[in-house]
Amino acid sequence: MKASAHILIFSLFISTSLSNTAAANMTRYQTPFEQAIWTFNGDQFSCQIEHKITGFGSMKMEALPGETLRLELTADWLTLNQTQSSIKITPPAWKKSHTALGETQLIWHGNKATSNTSINPFLEALEQGFAWQAIIDGRETASYLVSSSPVNTGQVANQFRLCRHQLLPKPFSYVRSVELLFSSGSSQITMAHETDLDAITQYVKADSSITQVLVDAHADNNGEHLANLVLSKERADEVAARLVELGLPKGLIQVRHHGAREPKVSNKTQDGRDANRRVMIRLIKRPNKIATKRTAGVEYGS
Repeated sequence: MKASAHILIFSLFISTSLSNTAAANMTRYQTPFEQAIWTFNGDQFSCQIEHKITGFGSMKMEALPGETLRLELTADWLTLNQTQSSIKITPPAWKKSHTALGETQLIWHGNKATSNTSINPFLEALEQGFAWQAIIDGRETASYLVSSSPVNTGQVANQFRLCRHQLLPKPFSYVRSVELLFSSGSSQITMAHETDLDAITQYVKADSSITQVLVDAHADNNGEHLANLVLSKERADEVAARLVELGLPKGLIQVRHHGAREPKVSNKTQDGRDANRRVMIRLIKRPNKIATKRTAGVEYGS
């Protein structure tokens, strides 16, 4: 028993010594509290909080339309690929708390490490004055402890929350090309269509670089050619009319109908015919333009 106890004590001593050695060898980065700044930037297209880490880089939280929150750690001088680093929430030394703390894994791609899993607690942590702390096992034996400075975080966290509520429903990558499918012989707008049409309308209203909304309607090859052409026109007109009702100017919308002349896939199967009964809506931007706010009274002319 005594020998076992001695071995256990010796093992614990060695383990503690190694841990202390590892901690001592870890390079630490944190901006001094008196220099710490958290910045917020946001509009309908994105919301972002950023915190500069002296000597290392920055920590950032970003929200985009229709996407989950993303946490990002950027290094000014460190490059890693497909490497994982943990980042967790820690209370400041002067603040005791029993609140459950969060943790997630960052994946490195070059000088950036990102995660979009279990991020909401990190926003709540800022509201409570907690810190973010990343542990990085770098090249060879180098390790780094990168911590945010938990000061002046409440205001930017609140701005970020308000910004998220004003984000557009969907990003441009989604609304730039939307396909609405129709039942056989029908031109009726469905609830699923309404969701997409609303997202498209909100985006076009917000982005002044959108110059055209193209509406192209199609039918399958069931029935006569002329009947299919008329049906596709009815679908196009219904979609265009709904976009106008939702607030888009007529002059922005270009409507075309094609009948069964341009099938997406073969009409030989039921699945193929289902896919061909469609209206395609595409948004056209000015060349080399990024999203910019549309100004009322200037961009809404007919």
